[in-house]
Amino acid sequence: MSRRPLEPPKGLRGAGDLSAWRLLRALGRYFRPHWHRIAFSFACMAVVGASAGATAWLVKPVLDDIFIHHDAFKLKVLPLAVLALYAVKGVCRYLQSYTMRWVGETVILAMRDDMLTHLQYREFAFHEKNPTGALIARVTSDVGLMQRAIPDLIQLLRQAVTAAGLVVVLFTRDPRLAAIALVVAPLAALPMKRISHLVRRYTRKGQERVGDLSNVLQESFSGIEVVKSFGCEERQIDRFHHEGERLRRVSLKRARLNEATAPLLEFLGAVAAAAIIWYGGSRVLAGASTPGEFFSFLTALFMLYDPLKRAGKLNNSVQTALAAAERVFGVMAEPLPPCERGGDVELEPPVEEVEYDGVRFAYDPAKGEVIRGVSFRARRGQVVALVGASGSGKSTLLKLLPRFYDPTAGAIRINGRDIREYQIESLRRAIAVVTQNTFLFNDTVRQNLLVGRPTATDEEVEAAARAAHAHEFIQALPQGYDTVVGERGDLLSGGQKQRLAIARAILKDAPILILDEATSALDSESEAEVQAAMEALMANRTTFVIAHRLSTVRHADLILVLRDGEVVERGTHDELLARGGEYARLCRLQFGGEAG
Repeated sequence: MSRRPLEPPKGLRGAGDLSAWRLLRALGRYFRPHWHRIAFSFACMAVVGASAGATAWLVKPVLDDIFIHHDAFKLKVLPLAVLALYAVKGVCRYLQSYTMRWVGETVILAMRDDMLTHLQYREFAFHEKNPTGALIARVTSDVGLMQRAIPDLIQLLRQAVTAAGLVVVLFTRDPRLAAIALVVAPLAALPMKRISHLVRRYTRKGQERVGDLSNVLQESFSGIEVVKSFGCEERQIDRFHHEGERLRRVSLKRARLNEATAPLLEFLGAVAAAAIIWYGGSRVLAGASTPGEFFSFLTALFMLYDPLKRAGKLNNSVQTALAAAERVFGVMAEPLPPCERGGDVELEPPVEEVEYDGVRFAYDPAKGEVIRGVSFRARRGQVVALVGASGSGKSTLLKLLPRFYDPTAGAIRINGRDIREYQIESLRRAIAVVTQNTFLFNDTVRQNLLVGRPTATDEEVEAAARAAHAHEFIQALPQGYDTVVGERGDLLSGGQKQRLAIARAILKDAPILILDEATSALDSESEAEVQAAMEALMANRTTFVIAHRLSTVRHADLILVLRDGEVVERGTHDELLARGGEYARLCRLQFGGEAG
């Protein structure tokens, strides 16, 4: 089943900075399926908040009724009430915390899946512009920050509910004292708003640094052969240290803000507490209030400052998550380009003809076109070879066929219909590609071959391997077809990897083949064996071949000679040799006087 990217969450298109409310709206898609669990969690949260208020409320009867009025009945009842209160509070807190943790982990899994889905379906140009390490950081580090912040967001809500219950107690006990106590709220609002803004800014910078750091690591490990061959170990270590130092500086700036929050709120709370003790104590001494009422109020006040202080630090964590969410949703909010959306028509075999009609293409229009007005037809069963110097546009021309890019002018047609009208999945199912840079997944031989056709049987897998002359070396591997080939297939030789790539294309059984230096890593004996298999594979299929070794294109039905993105010659091997033009010159360079 195909998992195309979802529409961007509402409110995120061109969103810029996200407020907590806009983030919650954006996350609504993910939280909505779990509304019953969230409702249950909020009910438990309300009980926890009410329990905190009830605890402060009980201080008055404890002081006034037990210690001042010596009420023996309440001496028996109130301790039991406290035990019952904390038992209910503990159970509800556990249920609330675990339920929301379950929801949070499930939501993060869905977000991470959607993030990867969106990135996987992005166009080639996107992946060429964005370093691999930066994209990995988006999926892991950015989403990880949001994952860690979800419990903090839940705590923030719980502290808010607790604070609300305590505020009710404050105003019930003494409205004037409550007004004095809460006067610090506007005093704290301005610096907290500034701190929140800075935390988000430094988090964004920090996540950019994490991406840079991840990219250095990715290059160091994936390019380990180059690193060791050129003795670049110290250079890569220095690069890693440099990026790590940049990350450290940003992290310390954010840490300074985080650690300043609690002392600031504590000091403002102390100012209010001092005023309350002076004013409230004066009322008790004057007989306008009882000690129980005053200490009940004071207990609620001190209990209130604790969630407010925690909320300040939790707010910083939520701001960190918001900054990460901006980066995550910033990618997901970008619509897919036309080349990845496709049309509505299903491309069904057989493919009778592929036509390039006045095709032009530029990676960057400011730098000029790399394909200039190319036109030709390839019919079923024909082999079209593209030759030319490096950089002449051969690979780019064929990348347009599976719509890795779209032409800037002209059209490519299959069976007379513009390929932009076909469903992108059906178009790419009809094309098998073997490139000179063979990529294998860190999985078994069998699973790498099944990429070509996941529903293939074991017999079909083995038949494809035999056709590519790969069965013998596969059988010699420690676990045969169940041998793990290592990252990028590094446990195999170049020739073995390329034969597996050819077997994968054979198994796909697509009507169109693109062979980009498909036999470049094979020795002469292996190439001769595989070439025979490839010729059988090409029968009744439309095949495009890119080859620097001109010996592999002698029998092509049509040879296109490219120079600077233009077709300068076309014809068969014999026709082009007879003309004595560019193709003949390339043959002489490779074969000397034996060009024929």
